Parts: sequence; C-alpha cells; structure tokens
Amino acid sequence: MSITSNVSIILASASPRRRKIIQSTGLNFKIIPAHVNEDYLTGESPSRHVRRLSYNKAMAVAEKYQHAWVLGADTIVVIDGFILGKPANKTQAKQMLNRLSGREHKVFTGFTIIHIGLDVRKTKVIQSAVRFKKISPDEMNWYINCNEPYDKAGGYAIQGKGSYFIQSIRGSYTNVIGLPLCEVVETLKEFKAIKFC
Repeated sequence: MSITSNVSIILASASPRRRKIIQSTGLNFKIIPAHVNEDYLTGESPSRHVRRLSYNKAMAVAEKYQHAWVLGADTIVVIDGFILGKPANKTQAKQMLNRLSGREHKVFTGFTIIHIGLDVRKTKVIQSAVRFKKISPDEMNWYINCNEPYDKAGGYAIQGKGSYFIQSIRGSYTNVIGLPLCEVVETLKEFKAIKFC
C-alpha cells in the first residue's frame, strides 16, 4: 500500500520537521522554501497570523510552479495571548520555558494548499493544547544547554528531549511538531492530488 500522486507536490518550507512528517507517508514531494516576511501585524490574532503566513508562503512558490500542488505552513505557540517565537539565546529560551512551566498553552498551525493552474486555494488553521509539567531548575538548565530549543517555536521540541515536559496534549500531535498531517492528507485527497493504492 502506498500514497501516490500523478502531479508534482511541493513543500514550501525549509523545516526539517515538516519534511519528516510528510516523508512518513511515503509521498514523493519536492522542497522549495518560501522566503516571506514573517513579522507580526499589530492586532493580528494567532489564527489570522498563521493563516496569512501559510498562504503567503504557498503563494510565493505557487506563482513560480503553477502546475504543482504547493503546501505552505506556519506554526506558533501562544500563552496568555502572547506569541512565543523561536528563542535566539539561552536567556530567551529560559524565559519561554518558565512561562510554559506547569501550564497549558496553545499551538496553532496554518496550512495552505494552492494549485494555480487548477485555481485551487484552501487554508485551514488547526489548534492543539499542550500541558507542561512544572520544570525544575536543574531540568531547565539541562534543556537550555542542549541545541534543541533554538529553532523551535516556544523553545521546545515535542518530538525530542522536550517531550519529557509534556503531561498531556489535546488535539493533533503532528500539529505541535509543525504540520497537522491528518488534515493535510485529507485536503490533498479531497482535491484528488493524491490517492491511496
């Protein structure tokens, strides 16, 4: 059994985590990262932010490859209405993890699938809730001194060492990693971009 496609599918992302998620299906695809401005707009809700960026990423690539299915995505971590980006250093990583410690936060991923040649555009936003254990000072120091937090929204990787902090998840696990696989595959199937055989 496999998932196949008769047309080109492009992931408009440089994220190694999104690449691994799609690779897990066995689907053939190309990677062409989109380079778009990811700044937050004043007053923009988390849902609107990931919706806009996923669309912009997909469209940036789709305009150059008009006969391909293009997938763009964007993921953010939100707590107390505050968006946690990727920490640039140990101080920022520690601040983020202290905020998440012992509490529940939300992970939003927007994904967009575009095929310009077929005039198809669809964007969805998936939300998951993640509860952290209370992180002790020695656990905090251990984690911020490994390489894992520094290219991850919220400063942790649920599929890595950071999984130790997770008490519970409500919603899509792959969404927390960076791509809600169930919803992406269902959307590609809906458009007959892929088939199961």
